[in-house]
Amino acid sequence: MNIFGSVRRRRRKTPRLGDSFGNWMKSPLAPSGSDACDHRFLALQPIFNRRRKIFGYEALSRSGWDNQFTGDSDAATKMMVGDWMFHGLDELTGGCRTFLNCTREALVRGLLTLLPPSTVLELLETVEPDKEVLAACRRMKALGYQIALDDFQHCEKMEGLIALADYVKVDFRLSCKEERREIIRRLKRNATTLVAEKIETNEEFEMALGEGFRLFQGYYLGRPKVFSKRKVSTNNVNHFRQLAALSWFIQCEKAMEPVRLRSLHLLPVLCTGCCGW
Repeated sequence: MNIFGSVRRRRRKTPRLGDSFGNWMKSPLAPSGSDACDHRFLALQPIFNRRRKIFGYEALSRSGWDNQFTGDSDAATKMMVGDWMFHGLDELTGGCRTFLNCTREALVRGLLTLLPPSTVLELLETVEPDKEVLAACRRMKALGYQIALDDFQHCEKMEGLIALADYVKVDFRLSCKEERREIIRRLKRNATTLVAEKIETNEEFEMALGEGFRLFQGYYLGRPKVFSKRKVSTNNVNHFRQLAALSWFIQCEKAMEPVRLRSLHLLPVLCTGCCGW
């Protein structure tokens, strides 16, 4: 059974560096005050299909148990990648598709290759669809990742990203019925799943159903739930230098599939020599 009550097949857990730092705790059990500084926080908000069954989750970085984040988007993305690498989120998501907000920097620098292929890379509305971003999206899709466009508002410059997008999220707080109708009309020829977000009433849910949306997210259906776990000690080694080194290795390993098994022997050397583990 996952965190929102759905029964799912139990999977064998892959051991991770952060497993010795305890299990993820729900917010009522999370530490407060000075103890909170020694913990990681994140929130998961469910995404539902048309039958109100959980399709996946959006993973959100949090600064504490109060379900808020104070910091910039790049820091939030890096924190989420670190949590995934060191702690794993499968025990919370049951292996479902997990949407993760990503910035231009994380996308083009290859940091996101550290994530499992079940991750949906949710491009923030601030990401400009330039050549470098489009090339990075193509590389990630070639590796098996899916792309989502957050807070989508149609304009001509978005055509390149639309062609690559697997999901388009439309904010019901920022759009009227006529605007959504135009978005749906323009996306009809694309193999894109429409996600209605910020659904806060039953009326809005029924409206989104009638308009043809396939997935739904919002407080009416499920609020984000906060979880906490004790931080992994990095022994004064820069955490993100470790992630960058691993990201470089994983990209090389994925690009050299014919010699994949031989390249795996490099991993212990990389972790010991470059990461200081």
